Amino acid sequence: MDFFDLIKELRKGAPDIGKAQKAMKILGWISVGAALWNFAFAFFLPFEKIPFQLPPHYPLAALVSLLFIGALFFLAAGGIREMEPWGKKTGQIAILLLLVAFLGLVFFAFPIQAFPANDGIFPRFLVIFSVVFVLQLAMPAYYGVRYLGRLPTKAESLNDPFYQESLSRNIENSEKFEKATEPEKYKEALLPLGIFGTFVLFLGIPLAIMFFITTRQGDSFLSFFIMPFFFIFLFCGPAIYNYVPSSFQKSRTVDAYFVGGSSIFLFSGSWPFFKLLVYKDGVEIRVMFHRFFIPYDKMEDIPDKIGFFNRGVLIKSNLPGVPSGIRFSSFGMKKIVETLNKARNSFLQETDKEKPAS
Repeated sequence: MDFFDLIKELRKGAPDIGKAQKAMKILGWISVGAALWNFAFAFFLPFEKIPFQLPPHYPLAALVSLLFIGALFFLAAGGIREMEPWGKKTGQIAILLLLVAFLGLVFFAFPIQAFPANDGIFPRFLVIFSVVFVLQLAMPAYYGVRYLGRLPTKAESLNDPFYQESLSRNIENSEKFEKATEPEKYKEALLPLGIFGTFVLFLGIPLAIMFFITTRQGDSFLSFFIMPFFFIFLFCGPAIYNYVPSSFQKSRTVDAYFVGGSSIFLFSGSWPFFKLLVYKDGVEIRVMFHRFFIPYDKMEDIPDKIGFFNRGVLIKSNLPGVPSGIRFSSFGMKKIVETLNKARNSFLQETDKEKPAS
C-alpha cells in the first residue's frame, strides 16, 4: 500500500476497528523508537559535531514528548478495541501531536535563517519542496483523524441497526488482529519487530557504528574502509534472505516467482527487496526478513490488467499479522497480473467444485 493507496483507504475505506487498532499500535511503536533514537544519538555523536542547529535540551525534550505521544497511541488502541468514544479522541490527539512533533524537529534541524537568502531559484525550490513535504505528512494526518471519527462506538450501536451489523463485523476483525487464527498461520519473521522496526534496526546499527568510529575514535579511514561491508549488509542481506525457503514454501510447489519492489503502509522498497511467490492455493510476499502468505480465497479481486502508468498490483486482505494492502511492482506487470489471476481463478473454481451442493 503506497501513499495514494493509504489516502484512498483513509478517505473512502469502511471504518474498521481492527485496522485502526493495529495502526495505533504501529504508530505507538514508531513514536517510542523515534524517542529512543533522538535521545541516544547525542551520546555517540557530540553536539558540537552535529551539522544541525539543535538546542542542548533537545534529546531530553524529544524523549519525553515522543514517549508521551507513544503512550497516547497505545491508550487509543485499547479504547478503540473497546469501542469507546475516548479511544477515538485520544487517537486523533496523538496523530496531531505526532505531526507537530515531526514538523518541530524539521524546524529545529533546518531553521529558515540557515539557508542562503537570495533572489535566485533556490528560495523557490525550497518553498515548493517544503509544501510537498508538509502535504505528505499533513494529508495522511488529516484523513486519519477523519477516519477515526467514523469508527462506531458502543453507544451508537444501541440506537442504530446499521451499527449493530458494523459492531459484530468490527469486533470479529479486532479479535483476528489480537491472535492468529489456528491452525493456519499467515506470517513468519526472523525478528518480531515488524517490517519498519526491522528496517530501522538494520539501518541504525551500522550508522551508529559509523558515527562512533568517526566521532569517538577519530578514524575516518577505518570508517571509509568498512563502508562497503555495511552497504552489502544493508542492501544485499534482505534480498539474499528472500531466497531462503520459508515454512510456506516447504509444504508447497512454487508455480512462479517475481522479484521487484513494493510498498506496505509506511515502508517502501525498490527492486530487489520484495519477492512474490505464486502457489496453487495462494501467494507469498517476502520483504525485510518477513514472509506473508495470503490464500486466494482470502484476498480481494485482482484487476485483469494494469494501466501503462501503473503503480503495481494491490493485494488486499484482512488476515491476522498480514498488512491489509501490499502493492507489488516489477518488470513485466502484464505477465505478473495474468499469472496471479490464472492461479487464483483455477483455485477458486476447484474450491467451488468441491463444495457440497445445497
